[in-house]
Amino acid sequence: MRRRGLWFSAAACVAVAGITALLAAPVPVPVPVPVPVPGHAAGGLGRYLHGTVSERGVGYDYAVYLPPDLAPGLASGLASGLPPGLAAARAVPLVVVLHGCAATADQIAAASQYDALAERARFIVLYPDVSTLDVVHERCWRGMWAPDLEGRGKGDAGAVAAMVGAVSTRWPVDRHRVYAIGVSSGAFEAAALATYYPDRFAALGMLSGAAYVGGQFACRPAGAGPASTGALALAALSQMGPRARLMPVIVMHGTADTTIDYQCAPQAISLWLAVDDLILRRERLPALPDSPAEVRQGLVPGGHAYTVASYADASGCVISQLWTIRGMGHFWSGGSADPASALYSDPRGPSAATASWTFFTHWTLSGPRRPCQPPAR
Repeated sequence: MRRRGLWFSAAACVAVAGITALLAAPVPVPVPVPVPVPGHAAGGLGRYLHGTVSERGVGYDYAVYLPPDLAPGLASGLASGLPPGLAAARAVPLVVVLHGCAATADQIAAASQYDALAERARFIVLYPDVSTLDVVHERCWRGMWAPDLEGRGKGDAGAVAAMVGAVSTRWPVDRHRVYAIGVSSGAFEAAALATYYPDRFAALGMLSGAAYVGGQFACRPAGAGPASTGALALAALSQMGPRARLMPVIVMHGTADTTIDYQCAPQAISLWLAVDDLILRRERLPALPDSPAEVRQGLVPGGHAYTVASYADASGCVISQLWTIRGMGHFWSGGSADPASALYSDPRGPSAATASWTFFTHWTLSGPRRPCQPPAR
């Protein structure tokens, strides 16, 4: 993630004609292949497994963290013959965490510290990895270097959706509480997932990234007007298609990020608020307020100061949050202090895992959980 500025360089926009035929091949059925991994960063109480899916003939690996009471061999409740009511009661949320360029699923698992949180709060974490095609592009997700190859049922977005399906089939996942968060190029990919699969992901998280809409990057020059936001919102709504729904979004970004400029963060929030407004307008519901419902300040002891701007809907439920972290660069905020994660994590920032999980818990595919999250907490 802490790499030279390749996100917007010509090298990131390579020709893709040579792989188009490969991507157009028939789609095999995703096959999970769990492989136990010795040891675990969260203390070894849970289980850390690896699996593989195939998307249009291209292989993708992934890692899964299971909380302690979900044994590796446990099938989903329905597959185990449990009554539907009991199976639903045992279902747990799933959080998809996407690494950035030059990183792996295992590295973001160690850097983000999402496993330890999942162990305490009892949910499953899925860490997708890039394909062999992405590897030659410094392990950046295709949502960044070849967004025109992304879409529902194709590209990296299709592969991640297949991983979610494989994990949800094998373990008791609550399909109404599946969330996606990514850092750097993973933030682009998470935004792509929210665009192409709004019916599968209940909320979106983005760290040090930018919005993704209709096969293009959506970080515009400083001073770009509301007309640009409106056009991009219409493009996003078109990509969401008949499955369009309000998309809760949490964005976190450092003001000292020299790889993806901080200005991309408020633009991403503005874009998703504009998309949500279009949906509300179509349903003849009250529009979202133009200004935050609440802005609060925070300080990590011995670390970075930060500001949280919370945007609420007409009923007072927080639908979007923008975390501005003063002086932080291009990192996962508040992650591991282990020197092995130094390229990916800044432990002096507020915990992105805790902030995003707290935000996610207030939303399902059906909307806010009642009582909803108030602006202040």
